[in-house]
Amino acid sequence: MKNEAAMILQSGDTSDSTREAPLTDTTPLRLPCPDVIDAASRREPLDVRAQRLFASLPYAYRLSVTRQRFPHVLNRIAAEWGAPMRFLELMDELLMDRRGNREGFPFDSVLELTNLREYYLNEVQVGLRKRLEARRSPW
Repeated sequence: MKNEAAMILQSGDTSDSTREAPLTDTTPLRLPCPDVIDAASRREPLDVRAQRLFASLPYAYRLSVTRQRFPHVLNRIAAEWGAPMRFLELMDELLMDRRGNREGFPFDSVLELTNLREYYLNEVQVGLRKRLEARRSPW
């Protein structure tokens, strides 16, 4: 099954790489098969910067689900970790669909990313939240 998923990814044919989810309205929802996600994650391993970041995070914030299934996301997070505004923009981009064409992350990954964002604001960049709120406030 995993070899089939890899062949589908290489060929670009996604007709068999999704399965139908139960319909809740008239619009069908197509979800990626876990085999396709896992095959995709093996194409881009964690880079050195992401490995260091992952190892330095407290255990509760290590993004274990996101790291396993979406290592490219952890690579992007690590690339922006030292630039607070770019990091927050990236996190907002990951957590909120502004283009209308994203499928979104599994719930576990959303929780991990949200918790990491809060950790960053509260522990890594202490005071950043207050500075951002002060910029927005007309008072």
